[in-house]
Amino acid sequence: MRKLLFLLLFISIIFISCSTQPKQEPYEYFSSSNENFTEIIVEGKGITLEEAESNARVQALQNIVGMKVFNQTIVRNFKLVDKTILSKTYGFIKGSEILQKNISDGIYTVKVKYEVSKNLGDEDFFYILQQMKKPKIGVKIKNFSHYKDLNRISENSIESELSKLGFNLFDSTRIKEISNNLQLANEGLDILITGQISAEYSGSYYGLETARSKIILKAYWTSTGKLIASISDESGGSDVTKLTAVKTSVKKASEIAGEKLAKKILKTWMDYLANGLPIEIVVLDITNKEYETITNKIKTLFKLYSYNYSNGKAIFEIESNIFADEIYNLYFKDYKLITQNITYLVIK
Repeated sequence: MRKLLFLLLFISIIFISCSTQPKQEPYEYFSSSNENFTEIIVEGKGITLEEAESNARVQALQNIVGMKVFNQTIVRNFKLVDKTILSKTYGFIKGSEILQKNISDGIYTVKVKYEVSKNLGDEDFFYILQQMKKPKIGVKIKNFSHYKDLNRISENSIESELSKLGFNLFDSTRIKEISNNLQLANEGLDILITGQISAEYSGSYYGLETARSKIILKAYWTSTGKLIASISDESGGSDVTKLTAVKTSVKKASEIAGEKLAKKILKTWMDYLANGLPIEIVVLDITNKEYETITNKIKTLFKLYSYNYSNGKAIFEIESNIFADEIYNLYFKDYKLITQNITYLVIK
């Protein structure tokens, strides 16, 4: 009898081990109905079906950034440095359903519906932001108060808010040394935030000194001088001394305005990445015939908003789905590279 039981147990183990197990996607970690999920439909492209699906997953995850910052799904097609984002954030996708897939000219396209968690932790959120390719930003604030060094307090506070959203910061000392925005663009500064801070003492209140500060900020593309966003705010502060109260109010006002402006810049950038980047291409030392040739070339490749030619210099304002460095490497390698940053290209 014992031998028979042993034999039956042995056969059962073999049968179970040989049974086919259902394949589980690595990103289908969540199964709890208590999680807060949203449905997202995205389109992914790639030279293989796997790459197209991976591209779609990246876009689905990136929509979480839009939800976390702006409480809405507003973007697709972020430009990431790489896809390492997937290995860290697979768990935020509950499930997926491929709605369409096809191949044309060697490119696979898939349309996928995902259930994505809205509960993205701060650590993973910051990680995603860091992976995004973003413009380099500098800050320059003028002090409109008789209290010294308030501009530096303001600049530090604004830079801190920009860093929280993963923006790369430009050396503030170089900004003070260079007054020409185009030269700053040539050195790699994409966006310049300028502004003014003012502060005044408000009197004593229950044994504490009080102060109030007002700040006005504007963000520009250094290459074109075009305004991206502007904001103003004010805040109060209190402390045991007048000077510390003033500095506290400046710090608070700058943090509030800095956070708002940083989000406005990020939203603008996300919209650009979703719908097309504004790129300026400058071509130096070309003839009228060369200008006509390059104009026709650009018209066939990009959406051309404006162009002009004068004294051997041509300026083109285009909309592009790729960055300036990619434009140069793909289409203008025959020209000498003079300057480039994320949205600005000068060739000769």
